[in-house]
Amino acid sequence: MPGGCGEATLCTSCRMYAFLDHPIEGEYCCAKCKHIVSLEAQVLNLGKQLSALRSPSILKESQERTRQVPAGASTEAGGDKEVLALAKSRWVTVRRGRGGSAREADPGLEHPNKYATLSDIGETSQTPALLELRDSPSCRGKNSSSESGGAAKGKERQILVVGDSVLRRTERAICNQDLKRRTVCCLPGARVRHITDLVDRLLGGAGEDPAVMVHVGTNAKVRGRWSVLKNDFRDLGAKLRKRTSKVVFSGILPVHRATPERKREIREVNKWLKSWCSKEGFGFLEDWADFSVGNRYYRRDGLHLNEEGADLLGRKMAKKLEGFLN
Repeated sequence: MPGGCGEATLCTSCRMYAFLDHPIEGEYCCAKCKHIVSLEAQVLNLGKQLSALRSPSILKESQERTRQVPAGASTEAGGDKEVLALAKSRWVTVRRGRGGSAREADPGLEHPNKYATLSDIGETSQTPALLELRDSPSCRGKNSSSESGGAAKGKERQILVVGDSVLRRTERAICNQDLKRRTVCCLPGARVRHITDLVDRLLGGAGEDPAVMVHVGTNAKVRGRWSVLKNDFRDLGAKLRKRTSKVVFSGILPVHRATPERKREIREVNKWLKSWCSKEGFGFLEDWADFSVGNRYYRRDGLHLNEEGADLLGRKMAKKLEGFLN
């Protein structure tokens, strides 16, 4: 034993020796081992707390506390859980333009955070009328023709572009020329029948005979459901015809990361959709050629458009609507 270092004492836990100034009676546990024992006790306690939180009763109570369903929202989404967002979590209200009044939803609806889902879009509350609908009963707000004064009623045709998430960022090119009469409604995850279900709400304040362009089908399942998809489009066309005589359908864009089979299905849908629109007297916008070469207009996911692509699609839609109305 080195001089002046005390007596060598064995730790009964790690079996290492420590030199102590005073002898210890009984078993000895060093400071490091005591710390480890303390940490193990804390981990065990945390494990018990986690097990308690995972119990069915606690989970159910937590879900009930956090669940926020807008008034009038329906949980029937045709069996597709992903589009439950149309009624629960995809409604956001945005200003029409600089200096304009904010769009207002039904007073009875909850607005926990109007702009929560716009963080990934990079938009502000002063951009044109992009609406990812969360809690508004309709796309339209105070600026609709129904509230612009008696003299203006029925004179200015309202224009509505509605569709799935591919419409993100197209509102600038579509709405900037006429912020008061043009609106873009973006419904992420929407399929054809979901647009059909929302027609009355979307056109609730659009005045008489509004012009409507629909861009939907990106999320449609074709394999084994071709006849169902056709019927969904027919139902949508019939419902829109009851509301307006000015309807345009936009073709589905290419999905660059899709399988060859999926790309073939999209082309078949577009071919049928164009023929059907011609037969029914609806307008049709062909987008395939401009977006089928390379990934220039797409984000990394190969599905959604980047700024340049959204601007191109928006300009094409605006031009088609103007030509269709004239």
